[in-house]
Amino acid sequence: MNNLNQFIKYIKLDDEKRILVSLHNKYAPYLKEKQSRIMIKNGIKEILKEDFKLLEIGKNVCRITVKEGTEEENIKKIENELVKGLQMAMEFLANYQKNEN
Repeated sequence: MNNLNQFIKYIKLDDEKRILVSLHNKYAPYLKEKQSRIMIKNGIKEILKEDFKLLEIGKNVCRITVKEGTEEENIKKIENELVKGLQMAMEFLANYQKNEN
């Protein structure tokens, strides 16, 4: 989770039981890009499947509404997928740098 903290401020539930994923401010411009928004929405739908209800993207936060009663299970799914994705990206970069040398 340490590496994830370089990019993500927090992952938590709000008072309305929405899953909040907040990025550090320096990554906020990424959320404004149309392609990024499409990729995020498609990724969330793929992870959550029928539990997915709604995605709202703000300045530096994604609010994900899921089927009632599945919030805790789905926050763990999202966190696990973020960690896996970051690990894959870091492995790719390490291999790329190794091949460059």
